Amino acid sequence: ALEVKPSNRDLEKWACLIHECMSGNGRNFHSVGHVFDISVDAEPLQTLSAMFHDCIYYNVDGGLNFKMKEALKGVIVEDMSCGTCAVRLVDVDAQDDNLLSISVSIFGFKSHQTLLPFGGLNEFLSAMLACRELGNSLTLKQMVRIIVCIEATIPFRKPNDQGKNVSESLFDRLVLTNTKFDLEFTEEEAIYAIKMATDLGNRDVGNFTTDDKAYFLDNTWKLLPESNIPLRQTNIYTMFEYQLALNKMEGFFNFLDPTTVYHSFRGLPPPETMSFMKERVEMNIGAARCYLRAKLVGIAVLSSLAVMTGGDSPIAMFMGDLPDQVEDNSDFVNLGEILNRECPDPRRIGKYVELDEEIFNLLHVGRKNASKFDLKNSPLAAFLYALIGDKGIELSTKSVVYPMTVESARKFLQTLPPKAVATIAYLCAQFAETRSAELMDIAVEYSNAYDSTRYDWPAPDSENRLAPQDIRQKLNISRSI
Repeated sequence: ALEVKPSNRDLEKWACLIHECMSGNGRNFHSVGHVFDISVDAEPLQTLSAMFHDCIYYNVDGGLNFKMKEALKGVIVEDMSCGTCAVRLVDVDAQDDNLLSISVSIFGFKSHQTLLPFGGLNEFLSAMLACRELGNSLTLKQMVRIIVCIEATIPFRKPNDQGKNVSESLFDRLVLTNTKFDLEFTEEEAIYAIKMATDLGNRDVGNFTTDDKAYFLDNTWKLLPESNIPLRQTNIYTMFEYQLALNKMEGFFNFLDPTTVYHSFRGLPPPETMSFMKERVEMNIGAARCYLRAKLVGIAVLSSLAVMTGGDSPIAMFMGDLPDQVEDNSDFVNLGEILNRECPDPRRIGKYVELDEEIFNLLHVGRKNASKFDLKNSPLAAFLYALIGDKGIELSTKSVVYPMTVESARKFLQTLPPKAVATIAYLCAQFAETRSAELMDIAVEYSNAYDSTRYDWPAPDSENRLAPQDIRQKLNISRSI
């Protein structure tokens, strides 16, 4: 127990503030529910730290609202002189603010420093918000422990130049801060504070240790609209905007070092637990890479067709609406529904391709939950993954560029089976009425192509090449739209 008895008015104020901060339009993963997820069975100061640690999400929330600016007055300067907003610390020494100086010391920052989104900007401002709100109710040592806990939630950091891990470096800064500000932490108290902070940091990324890939990918998908504002406009976002979002997420997982996800300090967690966690991280990162590459290849096909027929367009124009956006969906049909029927059974074509059946099922059947901006299954990605497998997806991913041009689109489509391109172009032509003629031309072009190295599909008779009216029968599409 903290031996603190705040008034009901204070409790109400803090609860409403946290709820308001974490309920913004862009919050899908870093929402109020995330606070409860990571604070189960946590200690009181860990719980308070969890409640405040994501209150500020500067880029996701579009900066600070008026209430946040008032609360953080005297902490930062928002500089628009370069056309974009640079967030810089004030001259800390000029401020009569002990908790600000302590926070800067614990985070390892300095006066006038530009704070970066992936370098502690959000965590530092969230810690300062906690200081401004709780500073008059808790003791100084309690507030320092909260600052330390929130600092530990800065994710995916590597050891420093001396080889010290994140928690050891944080301990060193706490020791220096303790001496500088005469905080009266004993060595045992400082060690315990870092252990609790390390535990909270690990809780914050706890989904990386799940054995449920569908759950892990659900959480990954919640992050997409947080860092990609156009995806918040369901049914309006374009091919290029969706491709950019997947490009960034695939790139993140491609370069994510599994050893930077979880951290330990002085035997917590124990070595055997850390080894287990690392194995789970590697499993989930591998699953995310495979899943995202298949999704990226799928959207790259649509981006290619779009740029070859007139340019970028809303994704719904080529795929149709999402099911929950149609009032009467008794006769509803979209590209995804048709491709679900056309999707090859990977067990039947197993002699041609190698793939991860669990990833295929996640694409074909779906993640656990649908998102506001996307289906929970990925019929286009599943269709392509079943045809070309892991090696084909990896090959095609290397040819995905952003933004697509006509030249890069043709180069990319050459990595795919012609029949697959023809099928997708034909089906898109049924939805994108204003581009139907151009899409049918592409369907004819690729239907008359032949690539014996890709999969078993007979070459067309050179003297009797396919005409548009023959495509559906030749492609063996089971049902018209």
